[in-house]
Amino acid sequence: MSISIKFWVKLSFLAKLRLFFGIFLLFLVAIILYFKIIPFGQITYERYWPTVLRSGKGFIYDFKPPERVTDDGQSLIIKADPVYFSLFTPRRFDRAKVTVKYYNHLTTTTPIIELGLLQDKISGAYNLQPLQNNILDSLRFSWSRLDDSDQRLVLQAGKYYNEVLDFESDLASGHLRDCPAGPTSCVAVYNYHLSSDYSVPDYVRLTPFSLSHPLRGSHQFYVYLKKNPWRLDFTFTNENKDRAADPIVVNVYDNDQIIVTQTIAGDNLNPTGAVSEEKKMSLSGTVSHDGVYKVEVKISDDVIISSLQVPSDRLSFINKIWPASAGALTLFTDASYIQTRTLDPVNLGNINFGGQDFNLSEAYRQFTFTIDKPGIKELQLSKDDIALANNGVFAFSRDGLFNPTPAKVDRFFVAGGETKYIIANYDRPINQEGLKTASAEFDMSNANYEKGKYTFLISIPGLEWLSDSDTVEDFMDIREISVELKGKTLWQKIWR
Repeated sequence: MSISIKFWVKLSFLAKLRLFFGIFLLFLVAIILYFKIIPFGQITYERYWPTVLRSGKGFIYDFKPPERVTDDGQSLIIKADPVYFSLFTPRRFDRAKVTVKYYNHLTTTTPIIELGLLQDKISGAYNLQPLQNNILDSLRFSWSRLDDSDQRLVLQAGKYYNEVLDFESDLASGHLRDCPAGPTSCVAVYNYHLSSDYSVPDYVRLTPFSLSHPLRGSHQFYVYLKKNPWRLDFTFTNENKDRAADPIVVNVYDNDQIIVTQTIAGDNLNPTGAVSEEKKMSLSGTVSHDGVYKVEVKISDDVIISSLQVPSDRLSFINKIWPASAGALTLFTDASYIQTRTLDPVNLGNINFGGQDFNLSEAYRQFTFTIDKPGIKELQLSKDDIALANNGVFAFSRDGLFNPTPAKVDRFFVAGGETKYIIANYDRPINQEGLKTASAEFDMSNANYEKGKYTFLISIPGLEWLSDSDTVEDFMDIREISVELKGKTLWQKIWR
């Protein structure tokens, strides 16, 4: 000890100053390396409102578009759906738990709040997880609860079962009480995958499906195939309006497992001019059983599916369809509502949905049209290039439409009718004097990570704010966002 003191005393002031700055520099470098490498594989980023020193502004940032969100430093106000934000982090992670603390100033027309993580930049697909579902929170007290554990909720409209094990056994066998048409006809789900052995007895294919109207952008569809060799033929047209590479990916699924996949790299062959390119793709195989298969087409909105040949006459597009450059056409859907949007004012006008006329009167704005009519509804479009979406399926013919999935507990869900049971992977938020705390967990192994950031969205379906002159009455007031990340340690990475 005395030697070190003598050494320090003998040092000149300049030497002491240099030593001090050297130690400080090493300490600073160590901190930078720690936050850059994150050697223990875990880190939490936080941002608070009102703004304080440790607000995490540099890591949780870029809330947009600005017309849907207000950040005045005191709170983050979400006034329209959806709002996007970025999370900056210097490395990839495997898991994320995002916790949001907020005040809910929403009405009964916007009962659902969800958080999403961008999975695929090409198709714009997000992994959505629930923060709050007021419909389920209400039915939790008016329906009989079979299970109300962490992350799972099972409700029944009547006292059909006393034990959840009996319900699960009958569900697995496909024969629920007071449900003669099978589980998919009487079970509604939220954030839950219900396995289905959908089948068409004595199915005989009449005419193979041939796409009669081009479709813009990514699509998914169900197709019913017999136990025979099959082949899908696509023709794509890349319009090259964005003058960027537009890869094409097609996946075929059997029970959520990819059985065939194919990719076209999509190098932009003409970056200086908007000259369209035509590309073809064929996929084939032999199905192992009669039943439903899902096809996923992942392309940008600059690419059009100009032709499609499928060896089945049962084909339904899932949740959305975007006819492009085809003029008037007739579609069919099983949902009670449609959401419509067009980017070109020339396509504005009336849409006939289920026998009722609705007016698409403004470009870029999403309209929601609803009707109180059961069964399959006819949809007549007089213009093209109109994007359509709902919680059901679309088809080009009434006979070709089928939906192997159960009803969803979305904002249009009405309790009663054919729905006798609800299964949800959902845990309601904690409420402390109006301040609610909700969390969502994500698998980040396949999430989109680009230029050091992940992209999230906050979705409140139905929340709309049209102009600066409108009074904001329905909104979500966020006070804290924290993201807890877990991944491989430095030692695990070195070992691998």
